[in-house]
Amino acid sequence: MAFTKFDIASMALVKVGAEPITSFDDGSRSAQVVSTLYDATKQGLFYTTFWNFATEKTQLAKLAETPTDKSYTFAFQIPGDAMRVKGVFDNNGDLRTTYSVEQNKVYSDFDPLFLEYIKEVAEANMPPFFIEALVSKLAYEINEGVSGVGTRTNRLAREYQDKLRFAKVTDAQEIPPSQIIGRGDLVAARLGGTGSSVIKERNY
Repeated sequence: MAFTKFDIASMALVKVGAEPITSFDDGSRSAQVVSTLYDATKQGLFYTTFWNFATEKTQLAKLAETPTDKSYTFAFQIPGDAMRVKGVFDNNGDLRTTYSVEQNKVYSDFDPLFLEYIKEVAEANMPPFFIEALVSKLAYEINEGVSGVGTRTNRLAREYQDKLRFAKVTDAQEIPPSQIIGRGDLVAARLGGTGSSVIKERNY
């Protein structure tokens, strides 16, 4: 079943003992609170770990801009759906650390540049374990604003932590994204060859 933002908000409201809303702008206190906190809560959950299901790899478009920091030669545009940078790679598939992320750009001393990042995933494409964690986190965040029952907050916090742990374990069992390009040290290490130092650098 594909869930919507409205479905998730409604499930969170039920968890705090409130009636489901008919829309985000129905004028109720519940609608006002849940609509105000929803996006920040979802983004915060994406930042808790490097989710496999939300990982994307792509070659970045090089910009004509000349970096003001002379440590770097090239500027690249970060995709609009990127929420968090996970790693930067060169043309050989090797992890690189000589780069800087500033707002929606990456500055580096190498070209081409490949980016591994956490992308914003639409509700309809979120896996069930993430939906459960998001519902629990949203319920925890909105509880006092909606219900005014502060004693329920600790229980909701514990439930959220349980759902989050389960989501992380389940996500870790997902098949990791395929390599961007070439073998490189990263691929060699995964195949049992050299490059173990690269794996240690990516110990997230």
